[in-house]
Amino acid sequence: MFKGRNLVNAIGIPGWLLLIWVGGAYYSAFILITMLIAMGEFYAMAEKKGAKPILGVGLISSVLISYYFHTQPIISPNQIIGFIIFLILITLICELFSNNKNSGMNIAYTLSGILFVSLLLGTAIEIRQFDSRVGTQLTLTLVLSVWACDSAAFIFGTKFGKKKIFPRVSPNKSWIGSISGLIASMIIFILFQNQGWLGNYFSISDGIILGIIAGGFGQIGDFTESLLKRDAGVKDSGTLLQGHGGVLDRFDSLIFATPLTYLYIHFLMEF
Repeated sequence: MFKGRNLVNAIGIPGWLLLIWVGGAYYSAFILITMLIAMGEFYAMAEKKGAKPILGVGLISSVLISYYFHTQPIISPNQIIGFIIFLILITLICELFSNNKNSGMNIAYTLSGILFVSLLLGTAIEIRQFDSRVGTQLTLTLVLSVWACDSAAFIFGTKFGKKKIFPRVSPNKSWIGSISGLIASMIIFILFQNQGWLGNYFSISDGIILGIIAGGFGQIGDFTESLLKRDAGVKDSGTLLQGHGGVLDRFDSLIFATPLTYLYIHFLMEF
């Protein structure tokens, strides 16, 4: 019973929920480890295309980005631009002395991995810190809504799905499954808001919008990762999670849903 996929579910799901509840440095460390593994998987797919990304630059950048989201230091726009300039220059210099072929691809994949994996997924750390500051349950709601979306999309898509939504990228996903997943995600957010579990800062309209972000854009994240895997000619991003593929496979929806949630609460709601 507890082998492969079932073992991952039995350990991973309660473990993730426990870390969300504990929060703080424990959850930040969990997301950092996730970022590092996902970064490795992204670079491994890049190598299938003939590139050789600079792993050290990617991993160190992940640590710095996670530290920033965890501590939330007060920094100026010039300091942010300075970090970006330094990141680009150090990548170029490392590639200059690497003696590797396909230098343009190596540089592009190194930087795109940092942006796609570390920067986008790193916002999950800040959202959990936001929960601690204002007493919300946004992280829990977001994760549960993504799980509900995946489950509903699979169940209804398998049973009723006929017309495919994006066959060029993901031939098994249907319109019925996608719409069902979106509705399930919105229900989770509306339920949490209605019961007061989401906190006192979010209205019903906020819950609907956040549900659309998690269920709609989360699925776009899934499609995007499928596009990258298809381009690299692989079925899964990795083999670490038996029956689930790689870490990047499990976090592809959150890579889109989390940063958009971050932008919504900090730029539109102005927290």
